[in-house]
Amino acid sequence: MPSSLIGAIGLARQSAKDSVATPSYIPVTSSSLNLSQNIVTLPPEVGGSYFLRGSFKASEMGAGDMSMVVRPNGFGQFLMAFSGVDNVTPVVGQSGAYSHVFTPFAPAAGVDLPWFTLVEDKAKLFAIQFLNSKLASLRIDVPKSSMVTSTASWIATTPSYIASVGVVSIESTPQFQTALGTVALTQEGSGTNISANSVKMERFSISMSNNITSDEYSVGSFTLDNVTLLQKTITIDMDVIIRDTALYQAVYLNGGSIPGAWSSSIYRGALTLTLNSSTNIATTTQPYQMVLAFPGIDFMMMPISLSGADLVRASLSTQVTLGPSGADTYTITLVNSIASY
Repeated sequence: MPSSLIGAIGLARQSAKDSVATPSYIPVTSSSLNLSQNIVTLPPEVGGSYFLRGSFKASEMGAGDMSMVVRPNGFGQFLMAFSGVDNVTPVVGQSGAYSHVFTPFAPAAGVDLPWFTLVEDKAKLFAIQFLNSKLASLRIDVPKSSMVTSTASWIATTPSYIASVGVVSIESTPQFQTALGTVALTQEGSGTNISANSVKMERFSISMSNNITSDEYSVGSFTLDNVTLLQKTITIDMDVIIRDTALYQAVYLNGGSIPGAWSSSIYRGALTLTLNSSTNIATTTQPYQMVLAFPGIDFMMMPISLSGADLVRASLSTQVTLGPSGADTYTITLVNSIASY
């Protein structure tokens, strides 16, 4: 009986639209990439019967999600698909190690996103190639005492069936364990902790979305003509253990003291999350690393629930914006052994 374990997921950035790229293969925990077809029934016709007269296939596209353990080499493909900008520099004194800086809000990334070729081999039964794909959303989960995982959602203009791929080489770079990570939550511009007691994080959930169209059909074609970026949105939820009132005051009183009145001003913080691997890159002394730096996040909500015989916990919800200056562009730096994406 076929097993998902003998399937394969591959992706690669295209040099241009309609230009098939040779994919590299990554391990995923689940994938639901599929061909989606729109079947429409004919309208009721005068002189017809009480039953529907027929239906037709109006269009097709590719869409679906994939979940994975974050591994430093392959994950750069997803960051490239989300941001469209990758500034690469060799790590000084560490031959074979490269630092990739992805800047999703950079001007060069605000116009369009790169095209990707995706391949999903259905356990050697058949395979589907998704040409001209773009990333719709990317979520990163960083829980306590565990490993970092991610979920990505794709839209493709042109799916097609191809022969099942043969033996593939699956990426084997190490995962990021959260026990090797550090978190800094500070007030924007100050560089000091909001409170050393109230930033004991239990979980991060970073949701990044590309608002892209999925309706650019044209007369004479069954497939999407294009997938256009309209806007980017990023939200971050942090589960925290509450040990003092500092974070609550930041969210609702703009940092004011208790007792005090609710403030209509938005408190802005800065967040830096640094993740390291327990393994160094090849022959270097440089560990695989990922640094997420958010210089400006708006504090939105922090409801607190009380439960008997338990710690006081809350979930701090924030959104990433460019702020009044329009200059708070966030970056994701990935250090691995890939020269370019």
